Amino acid sequence: MNNKVENLYILGNGFDIHHNIQCKYSDFHEWLCVNNPMLENRLFQVYGLHHNDFWSSFETNLGEITTEAILEGYVYAPMMMFIHSINEEEPVVLNMDDYTEQVGEIGYTLERLYNDLQLAFSNWIFQLENADPVRRVRIDKNKSAFINFNYTQTLENLYAIVSSNILYVHGCAVKNDKLIFGHNKTPDKILENWQENYSQEELSVLVEASNELSVLYKDVKSIIENNCTFWESIKYANKIHVWGLSLSDVDMPYISHIHSILNNDGVEWEFSWYEESDKKRIYEVVNWFQIKNYTLIKLANIICQC
Repeated sequence: MNNKVENLYILGNGFDIHHNIQCKYSDFHEWLCVNNPMLENRLFQVYGLHHNDFWSSFETNLGEITTEAILEGYVYAPMMMFIHSINEEEPVVLNMDDYTEQVGEIGYTLERLYNDLQLAFSNWIFQLENADPVRRVRIDKNKSAFINFNYTQTLENLYAIVSSNILYVHGCAVKNDKLIFGHNKTPDKILENWQENYSQEELSVLVEASNELSVLYKDVKSIIENNCTFWESIKYANKIHVWGLSLSDVDMPYISHIHSILNNDGVEWEFSWYEESDKKRIYEVVNWFQIKNYTLIKLANIICQC
């Protein structure tokens, strides 16, 4: 790691999307429909009846199972096949118990669902195409460090960034890391959100569900604590480039921690945006952290002319 880091690049999914990598969660959904339709249907059974826009905020929504879905049996019921109707009428529902002799293998727990989802997610990441070199942007590699929220090696393969200068904060697929994705709710937090009167039997089911939901809990606090050496190396950075990061609630603890450790009062922040909604979120963040010295850019405007 460069001991005199001046530039810190914080890169989110939008950075890879800019390089024409089909890595949106909607792309993952399409891949699942083709490569693992049973898992896609199971996700629809558990979540889709209550989330019309489940995939646009995929990680956040993974922690948003309703008590209705749990207590009415969507979560622990046998596998069902939901076929969406073109004319938007009620979907046809097929009970898979009627179509298989392996009834014992059809029953799901949330834990099994999430384990299957993690495996499918890793397989999807592995098959993503490489970054488009035509979309390469200007990066100052001198005295720079990189926090990569993506699971790909775009920085190493396209920009020749030394791996020791990159923190793959949620893992890197090619390095056989365990890929970290999911929601930001602990079991206690989930139960806290379910503030209603339940019978003892219902409460028992909800406690079990909240514990299983923790399989996809993104333990940001532990990730931060386990990378002390990296944080120490960047505390004197004077320019922070936040590119392609959604600044969602799941990932905000990282921004908060980085902001808190910087020892330079004159730090410049640079945020990339793509849609107007991105700008709105950036303004919310800079106001929250009282960041005065910041600029907004579009990655399409800093493409290398070479």
